[in-house]
Amino acid sequence: MDYGEALSWLYGRETMGIKFGLGNTMRLLAKLGDPHRRFRSVHVAGSNGKGSVSAMTASVLQEAGYVTGLYTSPHLVDFRERMRVDGRCIPEAVLLRLIEEVREIAESATAPEERLTFFELTTGMAFAYFADAGVEEAVVEVGMGGRLDATNVISPDCCAITRIGLEHTKYLGSTLEAIAGEKAGIIKPGVPVVAIDQEDKVIDVLRRTSHERGAPLKVVGRDVGYEVLSSTLDGTEVHIEELGATVRVPLLGRYQGANCAVACGVIAELMRRGIYVPDEAIVSGLAKVRWPGRMEIVSRSPTIMFDVTHTPDGAREVASEVRRLVGGGLVLVMGVLDDKDLGGIAAHFGPLARTAVAAAPDTPRAFPPGTVAEALRPYCPSVEEMPSVARALDRAMELASPDDAILVTGSLYTVGEAYGWLDGR
Repeated sequence: MDYGEALSWLYGRETMGIKFGLGNTMRLLAKLGDPHRRFRSVHVAGSNGKGSVSAMTASVLQEAGYVTGLYTSPHLVDFRERMRVDGRCIPEAVLLRLIEEVREIAESATAPEERLTFFELTTGMAFAYFADAGVEEAVVEVGMGGRLDATNVISPDCCAITRIGLEHTKYLGSTLEAIAGEKAGIIKPGVPVVAIDQEDKVIDVLRRTSHERGAPLKVVGRDVGYEVLSSTLDGTEVHIEELGATVRVPLLGRYQGANCAVACGVIAELMRRGIYVPDEAIVSGLAKVRWPGRMEIVSRSPTIMFDVTHTPDGAREVASEVRRLVGGGLVLVMGVLDDKDLGGIAAHFGPLARTAVAAAPDTPRAFPPGTVAEALRPYCPSVEEMPSVARALDRAMELASPDDAILVTGSLYTVGEAYGWLDGR
């Protein structure tokens, strides 16, 4: 296989669907030599903010001089973004070798229940890459849920749980308590947990699970404090009580203050477990963090902002911050996948816009533009439809004056295609 054929084969495993359970992943890892036992790790779960916390934590560890792995999903533009060592994507040649290796294993499975899915294979490859690359500490983001997620085979030094909302209800449950129970499934006996403050019923689940497993739980915003000192278009400045220090991250939105505090809480727990991180590495690592597509300003005149938010809770927070930072009356470009709460997302983003352009990213999982437009019309005075994200952005540029802002949101797929449009310009 060449590289393109290998990726096509891997994407073809998406037809296996979503499968919960750790048996297949454990069998795959055993055949790969149990690479997940050859590096230390941090495990991060949640509905909103887990990617930001993962990126911040990895940036600090890298700045402290550790060989640092970062496993996240999905990607924005290039599959290789999912697996990084010291900030660099996995090389194509290494990825090709790993795909060929796991393909042989996958095609030897005959029992239907042992057929390996896309995410199981991707997780196995990431862990094999980290082990071969000599990773000392890997930051591993949960794919979906936690308890039965393929990543839940590691024995981490620390777990982090970010804000939890109603998502993937078909798989995780229809209540916050049920979803919190699935996310809490990453909590291991005796392993410290750092969680973000949120609804009492969620915190109650996390405290109960932590107590049952003898895992010390620290809730940022309750057990330890932080204060957002400033939040502008240049970034977010936060005072972290546990560190007794003020830090700055270049990510936008006041909610990044809480994510930053969780990342700092994780670093503090790692230091208690023998991983030395000097203060200057924390400050500089946070200052250098990059996490594209999170209230990211990619162009000026007009201001163009990309944000991958795809849940109503996330949309509420992002819309509030966009209104505060750039004002209302902007041009909205939105495309959403059909397993998301389109009405809930539209209810928060629609009122921001004087004009919206509904689109569909290039995947059969996307809502048609007309469906997105109908969801936006109760909130926005003018809504248009375009068949693609690129066409929607071209139209948004025609509608926007140099003093306006354009917000592109609704899905990682939508923002990924928006990056392609931006590169083309």
